[in-house]
Amino acid sequence: MQRLSRSKQCSRTGSLPARTRRSRLPRTGYLANPASLIGIPQLEPVHAGNKVSFGPSGLTAMAQTLVKIDLATEADWTAAEKRPSTLVEQVLRRYLAERGQSIIAEHFELTLTLGEAIVDRLYGEAEPSCPGQLFFVLNTESSFPLGVGEAISELEGAHAGMGKAFYDTLRQSLYRWIHVYDDLDARERIEQMTEWAEGEDDPQSCEIPKLEQDLPPCLADNRRSDKVRPLTAFPVPTVPWSKDLVETTIELHRVSLSMERPKVDEDWLESERSYHSLDLPLPAVLLYFRPGDAVMACFDDECEHWGQETPEPNLIIPVRPENPASVRQALAVNETLMQVLVLTVRIKNIIESREKSTCDSASMSEANSN
Repeated sequence: MQRLSRSKQCSRTGSLPARTRRSRLPRTGYLANPASLIGIPQLEPVHAGNKVSFGPSGLTAMAQTLVKIDLATEADWTAAEKRPSTLVEQVLRRYLAERGQSIIAEHFELTLTLGEAIVDRLYGEAEPSCPGQLFFVLNTESSFPLGVGEAISELEGAHAGMGKAFYDTLRQSLYRWIHVYDDLDARERIEQMTEWAEGEDDPQSCEIPKLEQDLPPCLADNRRSDKVRPLTAFPVPTVPWSKDLVETTIELHRVSLSMERPKVDEDWLESERSYHSLDLPLPAVLLYFRPGDAVMACFDDECEHWGQETPEPNLIIPVRPENPASVRQALAVNETLMQVLVLTVRIKNIIESREKSTCDSASMSEANSN
Protein backbone atom coordinates (compact mmCIF):
# COMPACT_ATOMS: atom_id res chain seq x y z
CA MET A 1 0.00 0.00 0.00
CA GLN A 2 1.23 3.48 -0.77
CA ARG A 3 1.37 5.51 2.41
CA LEU A 4 -0.66 8.63 3.00
CA SER A 5 1.43 11.65 3.81
CA ARG A 6 2.58 11.71 7.43
CA SER A 7 2.89 15.47 7.33
CA LYS A 8 -0.78 15.80 6.47
CA GLN A 9 -1.77 13.59 9.36
CA CYS A 10 0.34 15.56 11.81
CA SER A 11 -1.05 18.88 10.66
CA ARG A 12 -4.56 17.69 11.35
CA THR A 13 -3.85 16.49 14.84
CA GLY A 14 -4.94 19.11 17.34
CA SER A 15 -2.06 19.44 18.80
CA LEU A 16 -9.98 5.02 36.50
CA PRO A 17 -12.97 4.91 45.47
CA ALA A 18 -10.41 3.33 47.38
CA ARG A 19 -11.19 1.45 50.60
CA THR A 20 -10.70 3.46 53.77
CA ARG A 21 -9.40 0.53 55.83
CA ARG A 22 -5.66 -0.01 55.55
CA SER A 23 -3.70 -3.19 55.83
CA ARG A 24 -1.33 -3.28 58.76
CA LEU A 25 1.40 -4.28 56.35
CA PRO A 26 3.25 -1.64 54.33
CA ARG A 27 1.04 -0.56 51.41
CA THR A 28 3.02 -2.58 48.88
CA GLY A 29 4.03 -5.28 51.29
CA TYR A 30 1.10 -7.58 50.79
CA LEU A 31 1.77 -8.01 47.08
CA ALA A 32 4.27 -10.79 47.68
CA ASN A 33 7.73 -11.54 48.83
CA PRO A 34 10.03 -10.06 46.12
CA ALA A 35 11.78 -13.42 45.81
CA SER A 36 8.54 -14.97 44.60
CA LEU A 37 8.09 -12.41 41.79
CA ILE A 38 10.87 -13.64 39.52
CA GLY A 39 8.51 -15.52 37.21
CA ILE A 40 5.71 -13.22 36.06
CA PRO A 41 2.76 -15.05 34.50
CA GLN A 42 1.43 -13.56 31.30
CA LEU A 43 -1.93 -11.87 31.04
CA GLU A 44 -4.60 -13.52 29.00
CA PRO A 45 -4.27 -12.10 25.47
CA VAL A 46 -7.98 -11.58 24.81
CA HIS A 47 -11.13 -12.34 26.77
CA ALA A 48 -14.17 -13.39 24.76
CA GLY A 49 -16.65 -10.59 24.33
CA ASN A 50 -14.21 -7.82 25.22
CA LYS A 51 -12.55 -5.45 22.82
CA VAL A 52 -10.15 -4.04 25.39
CA SER A 53 -7.35 -6.42 26.28
CA PHE A 54 -3.96 -6.43 27.88
CA GLY A 55 -0.83 -7.99 26.52
CA PRO A 56 2.08 -9.68 28.25
CA SER A 57 4.68 -7.76 30.23
CA GLY A 58 6.55 -7.68 33.55
CA LEU A 59 3.93 -5.96 35.72
CA THR A 60 5.21 -6.30 39.27
CA ALA A 61 6.11 -2.62 39.59
CA MET A 62 2.78 -1.65 38.03
CA ALA A 63 0.89 -3.79 40.53
CA GLN A 64 2.76 -2.21 43.43
CA THR A 65 2.09 1.28 42.12
CA LEU A 66 -1.63 0.61 41.74
CA VAL A 67 -1.62 -0.25 45.43
CA LYS A 68 0.28 2.91 46.29
CA ILE A 69 -2.21 5.13 44.49
CA ASP A 70 -5.22 3.33 46.05
CA LEU A 71 -6.53 1.74 42.88
CA ALA A 72 -5.82 -1.77 44.17
CA THR A 73 -6.73 -3.15 47.60
CA GLU A 74 -5.77 -6.15 49.66
CA ALA A 75 -9.03 -7.76 48.56
CA ASP A 76 -7.95 -7.28 44.94
CA TRP A 77 -4.63 -8.96 45.70
CA THR A 78 -6.43 -11.93 47.23
CA ALA A 79 -8.85 -12.14 44.31
CA ALA A 80 -5.90 -12.08 41.91
CA GLU A 81 -4.46 -15.15 43.71
CA LYS A 82 -1.38 -13.08 44.54
CA ARG A 83 -0.27 -12.77 40.93
CA PRO A 84 0.86 -9.23 40.02
CA SER A 85 -0.11 -9.52 36.35
CA THR A 86 -3.61 -10.69 37.27
CA LEU A 87 -3.94 -7.86 39.76
CA VAL A 88 -3.03 -5.30 37.10
CA GLU A 89 -5.42 -6.85 34.61
CA GLN A 90 -8.36 -6.91 37.04
CA VAL A 91 -7.80 -3.37 38.30
CA LEU A 92 -7.44 -1.92 34.82
CA ARG A 93 -10.47 -3.79 33.51
CA ARG A 94 -12.49 -2.39 36.40
CA TYR A 95 -11.10 1.08 35.75
CA LEU A 96 -12.17 0.92 32.10
CA ALA A 97 -15.55 -0.67 32.87
CA GLU A 98 -16.37 2.23 35.18
CA ARG A 99 -15.62 4.69 32.41
CA GLY A 100 -17.77 3.45 29.55
CA GLN A 101 -15.97 0.41 28.15
CA SER A 102 -19.26 -1.41 27.46
CA ILE A 103 -20.61 1.54 25.45
CA ILE A 104 -17.40 1.78 23.44
CA ALA A 105 -17.23 -1.98 22.84
CA GLU A 106 -20.75 -1.96 21.36
CA HIS A 107 -19.72 0.44 18.62
CA PHE A 108 -15.93 0.48 18.19
CA GLU A 109 -13.55 -2.32 17.21
CA LEU A 110 -10.53 -1.16 19.20
CA THR A 111 -7.89 -2.99 21.19
CA LEU A 112 -6.17 -1.29 24.13
CA THR A 113 -3.02 -3.19 25.05
CA LEU A 114 -0.56 -2.75 27.90
CA GLY A 115 2.87 -4.13 27.11
CA GLU A 116 6.59 -3.56 26.71
CA ALA A 117 6.44 -2.67 23.01
CA ILE A 118 4.20 -0.64 20.73
CA VAL A 119 3.72 -3.53 18.29
CA ASP A 120 1.14 -6.00 19.54
CA ARG A 121 1.57 -9.74 19.02
CA LEU A 122 -1.49 -9.53 16.80
CA TYR A 123 0.66 -7.81 14.17
CA GLY A 124 4.02 -9.46 14.59
CA GLU A 125 6.90 -10.32 16.86
CA ALA A 126 7.45 -7.60 19.44
CA GLU A 127 10.55 -6.89 21.44
CA PRO A 128 10.82 -4.65 24.53
CA SER A 129 11.37 -1.13 23.28
CA CYS A 130 12.71 0.60 26.40
CA PRO A 131 13.86 -1.19 29.56
CA GLY A 132 11.55 -0.41 32.47
CA GLN A 133 9.01 1.25 30.17
CA LEU A 134 5.48 0.08 29.48
CA PHE A 135 3.08 1.36 26.85
CA PHE A 136 -0.66 1.54 26.51
CA VAL A 137 -1.31 1.28 22.78
CA LEU A 138 -4.61 1.70 20.97
CA ASN A 139 -5.09 -0.27 17.75
CA THR A 140 -7.99 -0.27 15.31
CA GLU A 141 -9.66 -3.44 14.06
CA SER A 142 -12.34 -1.69 11.98
CA SER A 143 -13.52 1.88 11.53
CA PHE A 144 -16.52 3.46 13.27
CA PRO A 145 -18.73 5.02 10.56
CA LEU A 146 -20.25 8.40 11.35
CA GLY A 147 -22.45 10.06 8.71
CA VAL A 148 -22.74 13.82 9.26
CA GLY A 149 -24.11 15.24 6.01
CA GLU A 150 -27.72 15.75 7.11
CA ALA A 151 -26.64 17.18 10.46
CA ILE A 152 -24.34 19.68 8.75
CA SER A 153 -27.11 20.79 6.39
CA GLU A 154 -29.71 21.23 9.15
CA LEU A 155 -27.36 23.16 11.41
CA GLU A 156 -26.28 25.33 8.50
CA GLY A 157 -29.94 26.02 7.73
CA ALA A 158 -30.52 27.14 11.32
CA HIS A 159 -27.53 29.51 11.43
CA ALA A 160 -25.19 30.25 8.53
CA GLY A 161 -21.79 28.86 9.36
CA MET A 162 -22.96 26.55 12.16
CA GLY A 163 -22.88 23.41 10.03
CA LYS A 164 -19.31 24.10 9.00
CA ALA A 165 -18.31 24.92 12.58
CA PHE A 166 -19.90 21.67 13.78
CA TYR A 167 -17.98 19.60 11.26
CA ASP A 168 -14.62 21.23 11.90
CA THR A 169 -15.08 21.04 15.68
CA LEU A 170 -15.99 17.36 15.51
CA ARG A 171 -13.17 16.49 13.13
CA GLN A 172 -10.45 18.35 14.99
CA SER A 173 -11.60 17.04 18.39
CA LEU A 174 -11.36 13.46 17.18
CA TYR A 175 -8.06 13.99 15.39
CA ARG A 176 -6.35 15.00 18.62
CA TRP A 177 -6.77 11.43 19.87
CA ILE A 178 -7.42 8.97 17.05
CA HIS A 179 -6.87 8.62 13.34
CA VAL A 180 -9.87 9.78 11.29
CA TYR A 181 -10.64 9.17 7.63
CA ASP A 182 -12.50 12.15 6.18
CA ASP A 183 -12.87 14.25 3.03
CA LEU A 184 -9.25 15.43 3.26
CA ASP A 185 -8.07 11.82 2.98
CA ALA A 186 -10.55 11.25 0.15
CA ARG A 187 -9.24 14.31 -1.67
CA GLU A 188 -5.68 13.03 -1.43
CA ARG A 189 -6.75 9.58 -2.63
CA ILE A 190 -8.51 11.12 -5.62
CA GLU A 191 -5.33 13.03 -6.48
CA GLN A 192 -3.38 9.76 -6.37
CA MET A 193 -5.97 7.97 -8.49
CA THR A 194 -5.88 10.81 -11.02
CA GLU A 195 -2.09 10.59 -11.28
CA TRP A 196 -2.27 6.83 -11.75
CA ALA A 197 -4.98 7.19 -14.40
CA GLU A 198 -2.81 9.59 -16.38
CA GLY A 199 -0.29 6.79 -16.77
CA GLU A 200 -2.86 4.44 -18.28
CA ASP A 201 -3.42 3.97 -22.00
CA ASP A 202 -7.08 4.96 -21.59
CA PRO A 203 -7.36 7.43 -18.64
CA GLN A 204 -11.07 7.97 -19.30
CA SER A 205 -11.79 4.34 -18.48
CA CYS A 206 -10.70 4.81 -14.85
CA GLU A 207 -13.59 5.49 -12.49
CA ILE A 208 -12.54 8.23 -10.10
CA PRO A 209 -14.93 9.43 -7.37
CA LYS A 210 -16.09 13.04 -7.61
CA LEU A 211 -15.81 14.61 -4.18
CA GLU A 212 -17.04 18.14 -4.83
CA GLN A 213 -20.56 17.06 -5.74
CA ASP A 214 -20.88 15.19 -2.43
CA LEU A 215 -19.70 18.00 -0.17
CA PRO A 216 -22.40 19.92 1.72
CA PRO A 217 -22.59 23.40 0.12
CA CYS A 218 -21.18 25.10 3.22
CA LEU A 219 -18.02 23.03 2.92
CA ALA A 220 -17.53 23.42 -0.81
CA ASP A 221 -16.09 26.96 -0.83
CA ASN A 222 -13.07 28.13 1.15
CA ARG A 223 -13.86 25.53 3.79
CA ARG A 224 -10.32 25.54 5.18
CA SER A 225 -10.39 29.25 6.03
CA ASP A 226 -8.53 30.20 9.21
CA LYS A 227 -11.41 32.50 10.13
CA VAL A 228 -13.94 29.78 10.86
CA ARG A 229 -16.14 30.79 13.80
CA PRO A 230 -16.01 28.43 16.78
CA LEU A 231 -19.15 26.43 17.46
CA THR A 232 -19.55 28.18 20.81
CA ALA A 233 -19.94 31.52 18.99
CA PHE A 234 -23.36 30.54 17.60
CA PRO A 235 -26.69 30.80 19.42
CA VAL A 236 -27.73 27.56 21.06
CA PRO A 237 -30.37 25.94 18.82
CA THR A 238 -33.90 25.76 20.19
CA VAL A 239 -34.79 22.52 18.42
CA PRO A 240 -34.11 19.77 21.01
CA TRP A 241 -32.16 17.37 18.80
CA SER A 242 -29.88 20.03 17.30
CA LYS A 243 -29.40 21.59 20.74
CA ASP A 244 -28.33 18.21 22.08
CA LEU A 245 -26.02 17.66 19.10
CA VAL A 246 -24.32 21.05 19.42
CA GLU A 247 -23.92 20.81 23.19
CA THR A 248 -22.49 17.28 22.94
CA THR A 249 -20.04 18.36 20.25
CA ILE A 250 -18.94 21.32 22.35
CA GLU A 251 -18.44 18.95 25.30
CA LEU A 252 -16.42 16.64 23.04
CA HIS A 253 -14.23 19.59 22.09
CA ARG A 254 -13.77 20.54 25.75
CA VAL A 255 -12.82 16.99 26.77
CA SER A 256 -10.49 16.62 23.80
CA LEU A 257 -8.57 19.74 24.84
CA SER A 258 -8.63 18.96 28.57
CA MET A 259 -5.60 16.69 28.38
CA GLU A 260 -2.42 16.88 26.33
CA ARG A 261 -1.91 14.03 23.93
CA PRO A 262 1.05 11.97 25.21
CA LYS A 263 4.34 12.87 23.61
CA VAL A 264 6.68 10.14 22.46
CA ASP A 265 10.29 10.77 21.60
CA GLU A 266 10.25 11.31 17.86
CA ASP A 267 13.71 9.83 17.24
CA TRP A 268 12.71 6.67 19.12
CA LEU A 269 9.38 6.52 17.30
CA GLU A 270 11.04 6.90 13.91
CA SER A 271 13.37 4.07 14.86
CA GLU A 272 10.37 1.89 15.77
CA ARG A 273 8.65 2.81 12.52
CA SER A 274 11.71 1.80 10.55
CA TYR A 275 12.41 -1.39 12.53
CA HIS A 276 8.83 -2.68 12.29
CA SER A 277 8.07 -1.12 8.85
CA LEU A 278 5.05 0.59 10.36
CA ASP A 279 2.34 2.03 8.16
CA LEU A 280 0.02 4.84 9.24
CA PRO A 281 -2.62 4.01 11.87
CA LEU A 282 -5.79 2.44 10.57
CA PRO A 283 -8.65 4.94 10.90
CA ALA A 284 -10.68 4.55 14.08
CA VAL A 285 -13.48 6.75 12.68
CA LEU A 286 -14.82 7.19 9.15
CA LEU A 287 -16.45 10.60 8.73
CA TYR A 288 -18.63 10.60 5.63
CA PHE A 289 -21.51 12.72 4.40
CA ARG A 290 -23.98 10.29 2.85
CA PRO A 291 -24.01 6.54 2.17
CA GLY A 292 -22.12 5.77 -1.04
CA ASP A 293 -20.51 9.20 -1.33
CA ALA A 294 -17.00 9.87 -2.60
CA VAL A 295 -15.50 9.67 0.90
CA MET A 296 -16.88 6.15 1.36
CA ALA A 297 -15.77 5.17 -2.14
CA CYS A 298 -12.21 6.30 -1.49
CA PHE A 299 -12.23 4.63 1.93
CA ASP A 300 -13.41 1.34 0.40
CA ASP A 301 -10.71 1.59 -2.25
CA GLU A 302 -7.98 2.08 0.36
CA CYS A 303 -9.35 -0.73 2.54
CA GLU A 304 -8.31 -3.20 -0.14
CA HIS A 305 -4.67 -2.37 0.55
CA TRP A 306 -4.65 -1.83 4.32
CA GLY A 307 -3.17 -4.60 6.39
CA GLN A 308 -0.29 -5.34 4.03
CA GLU A 309 2.01 -3.60 6.49
CA THR A 310 1.91 -3.40 10.28
CA PRO A 311 -0.15 -0.34 11.29
CA GLU A 312 1.17 2.14 13.80
CA PRO A 313 -1.09 2.39 16.88
CA ASN A 314 -3.69 5.14 16.93
CA LEU A 315 -2.38 6.23 20.31
CA ILE A 316 0.76 5.45 22.32
CA ILE A 317 0.77 6.21 26.05
CA PRO A 318 4.15 5.70 27.74
CA VAL A 319 4.07 4.79 31.42
CA ARG A 320 6.80 4.23 33.99
CA PRO A 321 5.20 1.49 36.09
CA GLU A 322 7.27 2.22 39.21
CA ASN A 323 6.38 5.93 39.14
CA PRO A 324 2.99 6.84 40.73
CA ALA A 325 2.81 10.16 38.92
CA SER A 326 3.45 8.48 35.58
CA VAL A 327 0.80 5.81 36.23
CA ARG A 328 -1.76 8.43 37.31
CA GLN A 329 -1.03 10.46 34.18
CA ALA A 330 -1.35 7.44 31.88
CA LEU A 331 -4.67 6.49 33.47
CA ALA A 332 -5.94 10.06 33.15
CA VAL A 333 -5.05 9.99 29.45
CA ASN A 334 -6.94 6.72 29.04
CA GLU A 335 -9.93 8.24 30.80
CA THR A 336 -9.91 11.22 28.46
CA LEU A 337 -9.66 8.92 25.44
CA MET A 338 -12.66 6.94 26.67
CA GLN A 339 -14.68 10.11 27.24
CA VAL A 340 -13.92 11.15 23.66
CA LEU A 341 -15.11 7.79 22.33
CA VAL A 342 -18.25 7.72 24.50
CA LEU A 343 -19.21 11.23 23.34
CA THR A 344 -18.60 10.20 19.72
CA VAL A 345 -21.05 7.34 20.16
CA ARG A 346 -23.55 9.77 21.65
CA ILE A 347 -23.19 12.11 18.68
CA LYS A 348 -23.88 9.24 16.30
CA ASN A 349 -26.94 8.21 18.33
CA ILE A 350 -28.31 11.76 18.24
CA ILE A 351 -27.86 11.99 14.48
CA GLU A 352 -29.32 8.56 13.79
CA SER A 353 -32.29 9.18 16.10
CA ARG A 354 -33.05 12.35 14.17
CA GLU A 355 -32.77 10.57 10.83
CA LYS A 356 -35.01 7.74 12.04
CA SER A 357 -37.58 10.22 13.33
CA THR A 358 -37.55 12.03 9.99
CA CYS A 359 -38.00 8.77 8.05
CA ASP A 360 -40.82 7.64 10.35
CA SER A 361 -42.60 10.98 9.91
CA ALA A 362 -42.26 10.79 6.16
CA SER A 363 -43.60 7.22 6.09
CA MET A 364 -46.55 8.20 8.26
CA SER A 365 -47.36 11.16 6.06
CA GLU A 366 -47.21 8.98 2.96
CA ALA A 367 -49.48 6.40 4.60
CA ASN A 368 -52.02 9.06 5.58
CA SER A 369 -52.08 10.50 2.10
CA ASN A 370 -52.98 7.09 0.72
